[in-house]
Amino acid sequence: MKSNHCQEDLQASDAGLMPLQSLITHRAMTATDDINRQARQIALQSMPPVLLQQNDAIQYRSKGHLLIIGPEDQSRLAAAQVKGLSSITLLALGDISSQDDEHLERAMASAPDAPCLYLPLISLDGWLGQFRLLLKAPDGQEFNPAEPLIRQQGFDLVLDLTPQGVIEQELTPPGYYHIAPDSTHLHEALDELSGMVGEFEKPQYIQVNHDICAHSTRGKIGCTRCLDVCPADAISHHNETFDHDYQIEINTHLCHGAGSCATACPTGALSFMTPAPATHLEHLRRLLDNYHAAGGEGAVLLIHSEIAAPDMGTLPGQILPIALEEAAGIGAELWLSLLAQGATLVAIQVDGDTPPSLRTLLQKETTLIGQLLRALGHPAARVSLVEADTLATELPELIEQLSHWQNLPASETFAYSGKRQTLNEALDRLYQQGQGSDDPVSLPVGSPYGQVLINESACTLCMSCVAVCPTQALRGGTPEQPKLAFMEGDCVQCGLCERSCPEQVITLEPRFLPATGDRCEVSVLKQEDPFHCVSCGKAFATSSTITHIMKKLEAHPYFQGEAAKRLQMCEDCRVKDSYRELVMDPEAQLRL
Repeated sequence: MKSNHCQEDLQASDAGLMPLQSLITHRAMTATDDINRQARQIALQSMPPVLLQQNDAIQYRSKGHLLIIGPEDQSRLAAAQVKGLSSITLLALGDISSQDDEHLERAMASAPDAPCLYLPLISLDGWLGQFRLLLKAPDGQEFNPAEPLIRQQGFDLVLDLTPQGVIEQELTPPGYYHIAPDSTHLHEALDELSGMVGEFEKPQYIQVNHDICAHSTRGKIGCTRCLDVCPADAISHHNETFDHDYQIEINTHLCHGAGSCATACPTGALSFMTPAPATHLEHLRRLLDNYHAAGGEGAVLLIHSEIAAPDMGTLPGQILPIALEEAAGIGAELWLSLLAQGATLVAIQVDGDTPPSLRTLLQKETTLIGQLLRALGHPAARVSLVEADTLATELPELIEQLSHWQNLPASETFAYSGKRQTLNEALDRLYQQGQGSDDPVSLPVGSPYGQVLINESACTLCMSCVAVCPTQALRGGTPEQPKLAFMEGDCVQCGLCERSCPEQVITLEPRFLPATGDRCEVSVLKQEDPFHCVSCGKAFATSSTITHIMKKLEAHPYFQGEAAKRLQMCEDCRVKDSYRELVMDPEAQLRL
């Protein structure tokens, strides 16, 4: 029995429209595509649904108190169409939409029992079940109308009919509906609001590992990538006390799981809870392996948001769709690991509903990864951003462009060992598969790859930089062998070392070293002979450190005369010498 493709081929051939060799080639391609489609179906059936893997949940509770903001006429007309709620409060904001008498009479007759507020708006924030509204009272004081009107601190739901929206985040909080009064989707929103009473939940998407966060230490600010890219404004940093480090915090009630923070984070301090990156990589590797085991060739992974699934019937059979909460749900270490596993191309789909900040981040990340791929001897297009509207033409063109990179043998599988180490492992495998140069490649300022440079003559090996390095890219020696060492593969260019150096001798240079031997081997930036305690002989510092300290404290009254030798003593001998002086001269403590 002939397939439809074969019947069409025969009809074309009978009509004299296709040369014999072209017909043979076309049939082979059609047969290969059919095999790929079958292999894709088998592989996809082996994948557990991503959304069903979410375990932890964030709870919301709504008692059904709705706040409608906008022109009074439109707000009243909308309020009359909402059913099943406990109360509706109106906040008049903006001019009425029409002066027509019939329209005004109809508006005034709508929702006659709903109180309408006419005070100036100060602020609105919160989420489903906890929207706090502040207005400016006639006496100039802040006024929370929820307290007298519904006897709770905030409203449960908000319908915003203003043109720009009161809450301006790209991804607005759950329970907040911003929609134009003349929108065709208004009735859908009103239907959804009706009956929004009870308990609701969503997954807890992101977790923070403060131990490897490069944001802040010892009062210095370093990396701010997550703060810069969150489309929901769900990430903040806090410093509870004057001398306490700032810490990244995620408001789980505002978080939509867009994944931009996890993608942007260079150390892996922010990551998805479920599926964890290690689990995600394991599942995607299994997908690739099962596809190839079923006879599929030239696997292409298409990452897309759950609500923007592509029409697979219009795409080649070698394309394996990966549905995530948002397209940024996995980042560079997984993209490159999947290329090393045998994928020809990793494509990340964006569309008209992709938040602008998320689109910008993905564009920036894919461009940067493209630079690394070129340095490794691979086409930059092996990780590409694609548009949903042009997917049917864009993906086949990319596949044709990468035809010589299909069916590469998969590298030896390596375990997920944190974001940075996994990234380096993937880069190593791709370096072995490509024919790149060993020369360093310059990268844009702010890239999370590069080296640390020091002014060796001015460095005292105080190790302040080692103390603040979140990835241990900078490493110290021992008292017997003082040195400052560096491994470029671990450096995320956060700048904490540069900002914390008391001598200001550190600068950063963003770049990429393709060769593993240069990038992932420890090099010594500076090394000195140890300074030995003049009392007990123990090695406890470097000569440059002691010289620097003695110069700084040469005018200090406590270190004059014989006491100056204390600066050349270890901590134990310094204490003993101080007590010895106090025993001999009790009034010495008054001169401290």
